[in-house]
Parts: sequence; structure tokens; C-alpha cells
Amino acid sequence: MPYSQLTNLDYLQIKENLKTYLRTQSDFTDYDFEGSALSHILDVLAYNTYYTAFNTNMVANEFFIDSATVRDNVVRIAKQLGYRPRSKVAPKSVIDFTATVTSINKPSTYTLQKGTGFITNFDNVLYNYIVLDDVTVPVNAGVASFTNVEIFEGSLITEYFTFDESTQDKFILSNPQIDTSSVRVNIFENENTTSKIPFFAAKNILDINASSPVFFIEEIDDEKYEITFGDGTFGQKLSTGNYIELSYIVTAGPESNGVTSFRFNGVLLDANNAKYPTTVSVDRVTESYGGSDIESINDIKYIAPKYFSTQNRAVTTEDFEAIISKIYPNVADIIVYGGEDEEPPEYGVVKLVIKPKVGKIIGNSVKKLIESDLKEYMVASVRPKIIDPSILFVEIKSVIYYSRVKTVATASDIVTDVVESIQDYIKLSDTEKFGGKFRYSKLNGVIDGTDEAIGSNETEITLRKDFVPLLNTTSYYEICYQNKFDKNCDGATVQSTGFIVSEYPNFTVYVKDIDGRMVLYRIGGDGIDIILDNNAGEVNYETGEIKLYNLTIIKGSYTDNTIEIRTVPYKKDIFAFREQYLSIDLEKSTFTAIPE
Repeated sequence: MPYSQLTNLDYLQIKENLKTYLRTQSDFTDYDFEGSALSHILDVLAYNTYYTAFNTNMVANEFFIDSATVRDNVVRIAKQLGYRPRSKVAPKSVIDFTATVTSINKPSTYTLQKGTGFITNFDNVLYNYIVLDDVTVPVNAGVASFTNVEIFEGSLITEYFTFDESTQDKFILSNPQIDTSSVRVNIFENENTTSKIPFFAAKNILDINASSPVFFIEEIDDEKYEITFGDGTFGQKLSTGNYIELSYIVTAGPESNGVTSFRFNGVLLDANNAKYPTTVSVDRVTESYGGSDIESINDIKYIAPKYFSTQNRAVTTEDFEAIISKIYPNVADIIVYGGEDEEPPEYGVVKLVIKPKVGKIIGNSVKKLIESDLKEYMVASVRPKIIDPSILFVEIKSVIYYSRVKTVATASDIVTDVVESIQDYIKLSDTEKFGGKFRYSKLNGVIDGTDEAIGSNETEITLRKDFVPLLNTTSYYEICYQNKFDKNCDGATVQSTGFIVSEYPNFTVYVKDIDGRMVLYRIGGDGIDIILDNNAGEVNYETGEIKLYNLTIIKGSYTDNTIEIRTVPYKKDIFAFREQYLSIDLEKSTFTAIPE
């Protein structure tokens, strides 16, 4: 009987199959396999078969994007789908600054040299923000005004190669931590010439002809990058002896997102490369944004098939999601829907709700850039419109009871472990996202399962919405929670943080609900609430909607003038719908551990 069992991957079963096969042979019919040296030989054969089967299975897994686990293999499969995984992305800021020449002799122009710019100290770490290309402006009366200068975090690296068609047509960049969008390529006739031709990264092969000065960049093994040039059909072909200058940024990625202050550390030269005594003042800065790490394996697996289905055009909601994830990597989550679904309908518009990885919303300048980049993918007359997400915060108040007999951990240790367990649960669950779901019973299970010493917990949840008012303007506000409120007959269900209105500028005032009405009040010296306006708005407990009428707010609760409104939900399972993003706010949650 031939041995034909090829499907087992279990070592013991493989060994048993080998025994069964040998027993069918006349020489081993009554042989004692367990008590003989042949047992060791069977062990070796079974292990060899097991390892071979396992390796074959793992190799087969690496041929498919869903099952591949090695990054290099995932990247190769993504390339076959026409998707180029994102490199690290350097944070960007836009800055205005003025350079005043203090010497008697003054230049006619001033140039900020590429690779130089500004420094900043952020979270006790020093970062360089530089310009990728020379920025030249005229000098008027000794003053050079630089406006809308884009600066990027990182260090500028330059490499040089000589093209030789017979030996080398691919050029590997030395550093893995680069931002591929920062790559600049200049081609010289030979090493001794100064005249150069700039080449640009190819985006769409349909726009390329035989004379297009383009280069192609791809990720290869070990997160490094390879540059190739055209073949004379798609892109201009280089000639042997051409001298190649490659420059790019090596960046720390998202580490310095959120920088708002910079100190000049650049190099300013005139047309003859001469320096002058100069003082520099920074006039305007936009908060740095957009920095991200290299695209993860899971993200590549998720986006590559979706990007392939877009075929470089934005038609369906899935197309928009894939394309935006490509052009704006700082996306935590995104939801897309047609304007015709709005009340009232807004035809010809596609609404894009983007939650950034850092911060609550994206700035107006970034919105305009995204909308501009989307235009090359748009079909017909559809117009993209980016709107801010409505973030619904869930705050937790939990009392945790644990046994001192079962653990040596302190109460603070228990609290720390519980918070870490909740953070891990949030990462793995579908909670923090558009359309997120908060399950109260699962939260209780996570808390109780953190440590065997925890016996039980008493946990309450509160919903919170934040809004920034229009200062010094009489306005109407509508705050929607989309979750039913628990109407409290003995006290307020809805409660705000303090703010100041123009009618009572000397007091901090609040709003709360009383029998379906929102009232404006302040707290008296004896701690008693003093009603100032008995009809400041209304609350719909069934739909979870709050309306505030004719408030002229002159100062919010915090330095950014945010006002918080908290409420108690009717159900402890919380759901977010459409543009509402669900977020668990652990910073404003409280946890107390009590020994039993």
C-alpha cells in the first residue's frame, strides 16, 4: 500500500500514519515500534515531514495578501494591485517670517537655502523643520518678507549616482526612514556639468510619454526604496554617464505633529551666495500636521484591494475612502455619504467626514488641500465637501472592588491595570469609530477580567459633547447625541460647564434641564442655583437633542473657549450614527479601587 496521506499537519498523526504504513509491509507486521530504535527514526521522519508541511503552508500563505505576514511580501502583492504603500510622512507647517538686513549694504534678493529653516523643542525633543527647495524673495528697504513658506520636519539627505545602462538601472536609497513625497531628482549631462534637468515622480502612467522627465519610486526589502527611470517608451531614458542627484527627507514621522512655535535656524544668502547681518521674526505659523509612520501591514492589506477597485477615479463611497487614505495618511477613520441624504438635500455634493489621528478635527487649510487633491479623481460635476466629525464622548466612573488576599497589588496598581485593559479593548474593538458601538457588559467584563483579585465593579457612564461657541454673537445651538436621555425626576439630566454671557458678564453661568426646558443659572454664594433665564432652550429626551436659544457667549469654559455638556443616557449601550464619531475619554474618566 503506498503512503498517500498528504493532508495532516499534526506531528503525532504524521508519526502514526508512518507506523500504519510500515505495518502493511510484511517485514514489520508484528513489529514493536515503541520499544525499538526504529521509533527514533520515525520521530525524525515525522518531524521532517511536519516541518516541510509547515514551511510549505507558510510559503503558500505569503502568495496572498489576506494571509501574508511578512511586510516585504505584502508590499510586493500590493504592487501587483497597482498600490504603492505609503512611506513615512513628514509633518508640515506653513509659516510667514520677516528677515531684516541690519548692515548698510543690502542685497536685492534673499534666498532661504533648501535643507535649512527652523528648529523647535516639542515634548523636550529638538526637531528640524526645513524647506525642500530654495525660496527666494525680493528685499525692499532692507526687509525680505517670506509668506506661505512650507516647512517639513526632518533632515535633508543628498546622494549621487552615475548612470550606466550596462550595469545599473536601479538606485537604492540608503535610508529607510524617508518621506517619498520629498524626493527630488536632478539629472546632469555628466559629473562635470552644472546645467540640470529636474525629474518628477510619476503618478499616472497614462500621462507619461517617451520624453516625460519622470522617475519611479517603490518600496523594496527592509523598508528601503528604489528609484528607476523611464525606458524610452514610458518616461525619458537616461544615457550612460548621466549624473544623478537624489535628495530627500529623513523624518521622525508623527512625533512632532502639533508644533505651533519655531525659532529660525536657516541660511539666508543673496544672489552671489553672500551672507548679511540679519534679524528674523516669525509672523505667522500654522500648527504642524500630517506626519505619519510608514503604512502598517494591516493598513496595506485593507486599503490595497480597495484602491485597486477605484481605478484612479472617485465614484463610490469606497473609492473616496481609499483615495483619501492615500492622499491624507493622518486619517483615524472616515465616512462618506451623498449630499442627497441630508435634510434638506444638497445635490451634486459628496460629504466627507474625516477624524484625524491627532486632534478632534482637521484645519481649514488642510481641508482645502484634500479637496484640491481629490479633483483629479473626481467624475462629472460632483463636488467634494469635507465636514467636521461630531464626536460623542463616553466618560466612565467606576468603583472596583478587589480582594487583598488574592493580590499584593495596591489600589493604584489595580486602577493602572484596569485602564490599560480598557485601552487594549478599545484598540481591538469597533468602539472608537464612525458608527461605533459601546457595549456596557463588555466593559464590565474587561474590568473584572483585568485581575483575578477583582471581584466586582460598579460602573456608570456619562455622555459628553463639546462645542466652541461663536463669541460675542447671539446664536442658536443644536447639540445632538442620537441616544435617548434618562430623564431624572429628582435632578438635572443635562449639565454644562461654566461660561460667560454678555447679559451677565460678572458671573460664570451654566445650563441644565428642568422638565424639558433648558435654563440658564449661576451658583449663589450659599451654593444654591439662581435661575437667570427660565427658557434658554429645550431638550428632547427621546431623540437626545438639546437646543439653546439666543445665547451671546463672550467666553467659554477653557482657554480654547470649548464648552462641555454632559448627560445621562437611558441605555448603557451607546451607538454612534453616520457623521458621529464615538470616543472613550479615559482622561476625564475616574476609576477607584477599594479593597474588600
